[in-house]
This record gives sequence, structure tokens and C-alpha cells, in this order.
Amino acid sequence: MAERRYKAFISYSHRDKRSANWLHHALETYRLPDQGSGSKGREGLQPIFKDRDELPAADNLGEAIEQAIRASDALIVLCSPSAAQSPWIAREIDLYKRLNGDRGIFPVIVEGEPPDNFPAPLLVHYDDGEPTDAASEPIAADIRPDGDGRKLAKLKLIAGLAHIDLDSLVQRDAARRQKRLAMVAAASLVGMVGTSGLALYAIDQRNEARDQRAEADGLIEYMLTDLRKQLEPVGRLEVLDGVGKRAMDYYARQKLKDLSDTELGRRARATMLVAEVQNVRGNNEEALPAFEQAARTTQALLERKPDDPDRMFNHGQSLFWVGYIAWQHGKKSEARRAMEGYAAISSRLAAKDRTNLQWQKEEAYSLSNLGTLSFEEGKIGKALTYFRKSADAIDAISRAEGRPIEQELELADAYSWIASTLEQSGKLAASMEERRREVDLLEALAIQDPANNIVRRRMVGAKSAMGRLQAWTGRTDLALATLNEAVAEGDRQVSIEPDDTFALSLYMVSLLTRGKLYWSTGRARLASQDYDRYDALLSKLAALDPENRDWNIVEDLALDVTRALTDRSDERPAVHRSLAADVRKSLASTDVEFERMMVAAHYLEGVGWERDGQPANARKAFTSALEIKPPAGEMVDIPAIALRRAAASKIGESERARELRDILRKTGATTAVERWVGISR
Repeated sequence: MAERRYKAFISYSHRDKRSANWLHHALETYRLPDQGSGSKGREGLQPIFKDRDELPAADNLGEAIEQAIRASDALIVLCSPSAAQSPWIAREIDLYKRLNGDRGIFPVIVEGEPPDNFPAPLLVHYDDGEPTDAASEPIAADIRPDGDGRKLAKLKLIAGLAHIDLDSLVQRDAARRQKRLAMVAAASLVGMVGTSGLALYAIDQRNEARDQRAEADGLIEYMLTDLRKQLEPVGRLEVLDGVGKRAMDYYARQKLKDLSDTELGRRARATMLVAEVQNVRGNNEEALPAFEQAARTTQALLERKPDDPDRMFNHGQSLFWVGYIAWQHGKKSEARRAMEGYAAISSRLAAKDRTNLQWQKEEAYSLSNLGTLSFEEGKIGKALTYFRKSADAIDAISRAEGRPIEQELELADAYSWIASTLEQSGKLAASMEERRREVDLLEALAIQDPANNIVRRRMVGAKSAMGRLQAWTGRTDLALATLNEAVAEGDRQVSIEPDDTFALSLYMVSLLTRGKLYWSTGRARLASQDYDRYDALLSKLAALDPENRDWNIVEDLALDVTRALTDRSDERPAVHRSLAADVRKSLASTDVEFERMMVAAHYLEGVGWERDGQPANARKAFTSALEIKPPAGEMVDIPAIALRRAAASKIGESERARELRDILRKTGATTAVERWVGISR
């Protein structure tokens, strides 16, 4: 059997385990840029070796570790005071350098200051497999917040590991990821920015004579090209921001119609520089106006040459970012306008050359974006149309590229969106068909690449959704088999990466879904075990990020309500009423996502009053549950309908109860849904 090769070996101190876990996941799950029309895409950064356990106290490296180092194309060293004192890390570096010299070594600063946090062999030059008296001066990425930060440091590593043109890291498929500033190593010219900024200011204060304006334009061009390339490597975001803003100020005092095409191009680049820096910083309040200004500039350029493909593409990217940032801030009408503009341009561009796969991808992603917006607005029919068109386009692209795993995962995403949309429209049978397509595709990819954990994690989510649909439609045995597979794979993924929050979240969904199935089929003890495991993992997530509202409030309340209606239904009624009050207080919102929770809270309160022998209060609570308005538009929340039907029965509104039961039957759901949400027959 051929020896397995690794893209890189991560060497780290046990004290830096959390950083090592984050970096390992970030690198292995990063999708590299495609290589243009007809390309089959790049191989991903997989696998990367990470020894998760402390090495045994022995004089020599373990055989498995030594073999892994010999089979690694690069060495990533997490640098910290602990790492600098570790004899094991020093030996790993020494072995790698004896085999490969100084090439392919990527230090990453986690804590402390260089050179004191660098293991000794990092600072020694090796020649012909032996250390020399010469010093080595490695350039390190710095994941600390006051250094590069995690985002920029990650990109530095990716650029070096993948041996790719750094600009391609910026020119990513726009609808599926965030654009970030490209980076290289060259820190020596940072001091130039002060004099350059002053020069721009001085030039701007002079009169508008042609020769002075030409000099200003030339300086701005330098600042946006060469100087930018010199500054980005060292992560000087505040300097880059200043460069871009000075250029923006210069052009802002001139009318668009008076600018030449070249000047408009510089203006667009300056504005995008500011917007990108703010986006990387997470300051989207300032990024949105900058992207909007960039869009006005690219629009002006496009109006001068409406059929120019480059100008069409650039304006489409500007509109995408305006829409994306607006969407993040809940400005849905602004997001829709921008995304519709992005889709219109992408469709025009795609129609120009159906062999240009990059343009076809833009069209597919733009359609998916419109589907997402329509889905959130409750316009299910329109969303479904967009998602189906996007899926067809992605399928054609994947076929043209030879079915690479990365593109097939995009196709699985498309099937997932279609399935979710059909479920929300109450078409459970059709939704299961699409889930089956998604699951079948993921299983085929897992056979093609058994070590691909991205595929396997996605399978956990897909099978959890499939199992839920099977349970709702009365296919109990099949649902349990599907959910057992999801839980088993989720458990495996979490054992591989215990701190991967994405893997944890998918695993938790599988546990909660199976727990509800256990309860609905009379296996209370097994249900409680799954609920308890879910609760423990949720506590872990909440501790990782105390500011995450979903982990600390929403999901915690949802679990408590589920248990109050199922395995903890015998608790004191006062406890349940208190929980119902907490839900109404914490989730007092018109958001569609909380509708089911609000119905459940009122229903739970009614059951509590009923058990306390207070029928008037119980009736009031059940009536409130019945009166919670369903989502606007065409969305159907099946568990919420089941809870409303039960509330109607509780207060004797038999006609309303029959209407709601008929709605459930039309979706394909059986009475299993009522037991699922904790309603007895």
C-alpha cells in the first residue's frame, strides 16, 4: 500500500491545543479557488496531520510521528512560550529540516513575542541535512488579535501551502464565501506609507493643473497596486484603510462624469479597498457605505461600455457585496434590490459564453441568493423556482468540470435547499425525494474519498433531516435506522475534532431528533439519554461563546420546552408555567423562527393550569396558543400546526381542530407528529 502523504504536519504544544484544533479545521475545510473555464479545480488542503495527544516521554520521536513528518509536504509550527520550551517540538522541527532544509516551514505565533517564543531549530539554517552556524529568519503568521488576527493569518498559510497566486484568494466565488485581503511576506517597506499619505494630501491641496492631477493619479495608482502589495503581508489594516480613504477623498470631490475610465477604475479600487478592510475587521456598518459607493462607480463604468464582460463582472461583484452586507444587517429591501441587480448582470454575463464556467457559477450563485431571500420572506413558490434553476446550473457546471468533490458538494447544497423549501411548503413526500438525492450524492462522495470529513459531516445533517421526515410520515423503523446512522457519524466526527463547533452542532441535531423519535415511540429512557447528551454539548457551546444568543438562550429554552412536554412532563405545573413565561419574555419577537416556540409556550402553560385544576386559566392559555399567527406567506410549520390542533381540542373548538388535522394530513404527516411534539393521543 502506498504511503499516505499529508499537505502539512502541525507541531504544537499541548497548551496550544485549542489553537491547533481551530487551525486544523480551518485549513482542511478551506475551499481553494477554481482554475477558470474548464478547470477541474484544485486539490484541497487535505489531509493535514495533527497529533492531538501529548507525546510519550521517550528519547526518540514515536514511529508514527516520524513517518507522518517524512510524509508531509510542509511543517506548521505553533509558536508560544510553551512551544519554545518543548523538546518534542524541537525534535519535530529538527527532523523536518534534516529532510527538507528550511523550505516549507510556516511558523504561526499563538502567544509571546519572537524570537523568545520560537523553538530553537526554527532560528537555525540547515544545509545538506545538517544545522549550520547561520541564522534562519522565518516570517510568521500571527493569529493574535493584535497581530494578523485569525482571518489574515489563515490566508497567509493557505497561500503558502497551496502555492497559488494570492489574488485568487480574493477572487473567490462571490456568493459562497467572503472576500478577504490577499497576503504575502514582505514587511520591510511599511515605513513608506507615511510619506506616501502626506504626498497624496499635499498634491490634493494644489490646484487642478493637468500635470499635478496626473501626478496625483499616478501616486494613487501606486498606492492601490504596489504599495498595497507591500502593506498587506504585514497585516497593517489601519494603514491600508488610510490609503484607501485618502484616495476616496480625492475622487469624492470630483464628479463621476468628469472622470476618465482609468480614473473611475482607480476610484472603484480605492473604495473596494476600504470596504474589504472594514469587512475583514468585522465593521460592516462602515463596509456597507463603501461597497455602495463602489457599486455607483462600477455602474458608471458599465454605463460607458454596457457589454464589456469585465465591467459587467466587476459591477456584479459590487452589487453582491452591497446585498450581502445589507442582508446581514436585516435591510431586506436593500438586499433584494442589490441581489436582483447581481442576478441580472450574472445572467447576462453567463449568456455571453456558456463555456465560461466561472460566469455560469456566478449565475447559479445569484439564483441561490434570490432563493434564500424569497425563502426568508415566506415566498416559498418563488424560492423553489430559484433553487431549482440554481441546482440545474450547478449540475451542468459540475458535469463540465468532471464532477469534482467541491462542485458536487455545491450540488448537494442545492438539493438541501430544495428539500427544505418543499418541507416548508408542506410537501413532505417531495421533500423526502430531494433529501434522498442529497444523501445518495453525499454517500457516493464518501465512497470516492473516505477520508473527507467535510462530506461526512454534511451527511450527519442530511440524514438527520431525512430521519425527521420519515418519522413525521409514520416510517418509524426507517427513521430510527437513518437517525442511528446520523448519530453514529456525528459521534465519530466529534471524536475526531472535539472543539469543532460545526461538527458539534450537527451531532446535536441528530441527537435531539432521535430523542424525539424515541419519545414518540414510547422509549422514554432512551429519549432522556439523547436529551441529556444534547444538553451537555449545548453547555459546552455556550461556554465557548457566552455572547451567542442561540447557544445561550434560544436553544436552551427550546430544549427545556421539549422536555417539559415529553420526559419531564411530570414536573410541578408551576415550573412549567415559569418556563412558558421565560419563553414569552426572551423570545418576544415577530420572527418566523420563534412562532413554534411561542405556540408551545402557551400550550405548555395551559397544560400546567389544567393539571392545577384551574380550567379558566387553562382555557385562556390554550386560546392564546391557538391565536399565535402562523408565518406570513406560504410557509407551513408542521409541529406548530400539531400544537394548535391540540390547543383547539383542549378548548372544545372541534371544527377548528378538524381543519388543522386536515392540513396536517394534506402535508403527508401522520399522528406521529403529535406524539413527536409531546402531545398524547
